[in-house]
Amino acid sequence: MRDNKDQCSFLIERILRFLKDLAEESARLKEPIRYGSPTADRLNKLISAIKEIKQDAEAWKNISGLDRFWSRDKIKAATVKHNVNLNDSINSFMVSNYINLRNNNLLSSTPSSLKLGTAIHLGSAADNDIGERGLGVRPDRDLVAHIVPDAGVTRGGLKHECFQDTREVVITEIMNWAGGDHSQRICWLSGPAGFGKSAIMQTVAERIHEKGNLAASFFFLRGAGPRSEFARVIATIAYHISHSIPDSQPLIRRALQADPTLVSQSTQHQLQKLVLDPLKQIPPQMKPMIIVVDALDECDDYKSITEFINLLVQTYDHFPFRFLLASRIENHIAKAFTSDQAQSMTCFLKLETFDAAHDITTFLKSRFDDIRKQHPRLFQNTQQMWPVSEDLAALAEKSDGLFIFAATVVSFIMDGKGSPQEKLQQILTSHVGLDPLYAQVLSNANHDDAFIKVLSAIIYLKRQLSITDLAKLLDLTSEVVVTRLMEIQSIIRIPADNQGSVQLNHASFRDFLLDKTRSKEYYQPLGEARMTIWSLECMVKYLKQDQWPQDKAEKYACREWCFHLECTIKGCESGELATAMVDIIQMFIRCEACEVWINTVFLGQLHQTIECLEGMKALLQVRITIIDVLIYPDTCFKSKSVSIFNETDAIIKSVSKIKNYLKVWLQIRNMLKCRD
Repeated sequence: MRDNKDQCSFLIERILRFLKDLAEESARLKEPIRYGSPTADRLNKLISAIKEIKQDAEAWKNISGLDRFWSRDKIKAATVKHNVNLNDSINSFMVSNYINLRNNNLLSSTPSSLKLGTAIHLGSAADNDIGERGLGVRPDRDLVAHIVPDAGVTRGGLKHECFQDTREVVITEIMNWAGGDHSQRICWLSGPAGFGKSAIMQTVAERIHEKGNLAASFFFLRGAGPRSEFARVIATIAYHISHSIPDSQPLIRRALQADPTLVSQSTQHQLQKLVLDPLKQIPPQMKPMIIVVDALDECDDYKSITEFINLLVQTYDHFPFRFLLASRIENHIAKAFTSDQAQSMTCFLKLETFDAAHDITTFLKSRFDDIRKQHPRLFQNTQQMWPVSEDLAALAEKSDGLFIFAATVVSFIMDGKGSPQEKLQQILTSHVGLDPLYAQVLSNANHDDAFIKVLSAIIYLKRQLSITDLAKLLDLTSEVVVTRLMEIQSIIRIPADNQGSVQLNHASFRDFLLDKTRSKEYYQPLGEARMTIWSLECMVKYLKQDQWPQDKAEKYACREWCFHLECTIKGCESGELATAMVDIIQMFIRCEACEVWINTVFLGQLHQTIECLEGMKALLQVRITIIDVLIYPDTCFKSKSVSIFNETDAIIKSVSKIKNYLKVWLQIRNMLKCRD
């Protein structure tokens, strides 16, 4: 079904592109297309083909998802037929248009004079199916569909940048590497959490961009959907290169036209076909070009990150670019740099070896001056110097190189919940490091059920949602979500309106909450189980038969509840929520939301869903199964007689039936060589 959907979408896109091209090109004709002329006849044939597609599309739209599933072969045959007819009609009409333009001397004789995206190409382009867009194909647009638009250096939204006149020593060293004449084509900036790696990378990338030396960039961000995954990294890099080096654009486009499935193939194949091969065919750049990739440790796919680094090392002799990488020193990343070849071609910069005390003092002094200017009444009876130099030095020492500590201190003092002087003294008398600061902020919050819901969600969500969608998923109002977020506003970023998404100031806050030894009473367990229940409750409440999910909250619940269930099963989470989870699964399978979910799954990731259904089936068993793991985690391998509800067998059969449907569909997709 997904293949059929893609084919239908492709047909619609081609029709829309062609009509747009037709409108643009008709303005270049010296006279209108006359009724009864050969061109008019060809145009009428094309219109008839489009009408047939429209009629079938309307018929398919009016049948249920399950009917579409069982009619998939007929629909596939029809889309193939429509595609052939559309090809013939477009080719016929474009040849006619091409001849008319040529006869009226409206075409340039040199193909190179045509800008990217021109509807009709001549010369070699004319030999190649009358040009790329003449057939309604726009590979550059197809590439756009597979990039992460908010992962580059010029992205909007939350960006960490270095404070003015700080981190200049390390920035200068990186810039010297970027512009120097040497054989080290990789620079790896490493350092612990909170040391300001992303701020440095953003600042350096902007400076390289200003110099015209930035080929591409990708800034990973944990919990930000595609920005925390590797699947679209190479396509995004190729897209950036096509704009930073315009000569590469037609070559990248041609590679994608020759094989539109490139974006779903292996990292090595994508890198070769979309980046290396096109760059071989253009003159070398006169200046060193840099590709910046930040926060490798925030990518969920450890295996792909390791493979990516290994590929950079292996293609050293063929790659015309330099790579600036940054991450924490995670084991899987550090291992990739252990080979002799990697050691010889990499410039290693350890951020913790650079003294940040002076820079942190500069930052704190400037921000405290801002606090005094913004709240003059609060400082009427305070000595001229605040804080005193000793307190400022003590704060810099407490920071111990952690810029995020200094930034969080400022946010904590400015959050409006007490006098700045008193809050500064609280910080000065606390222990060193981020953990006491996080604990201090959380201790001032009202830990009611709504707060626990919101806090757990922003930590465990696979991709962040807007406040509106988050409220719907959690069955709260937007006002309640905002007020609970305000409790911890010094360590998170609250959007300006309810359509924006919440962002953590730093990933270390998530690490803190998920480590019981660090967070103690603020530890957030059972998050995956809670997300499973909340997602299922959302689907049961809102999904209606013969309707697709209406908003991002419903779509998230459909796509990700299996992911959260899988994490629950693998993590053997405590059993206090097990009964509630089983109850909501039972309700979900019996209600109309289940059919809507099945239809949605057909268009999603089948492998993961089938694996989770296996886990769900195990969850419903009465003997030594996942239910034992959830309820009795300490003795999960001992035989127990557990009976959660009376209709276990019926529910297991329902789950098995759904699972078997999905497996059949997966086999069909595999035979058609379609990707998930």
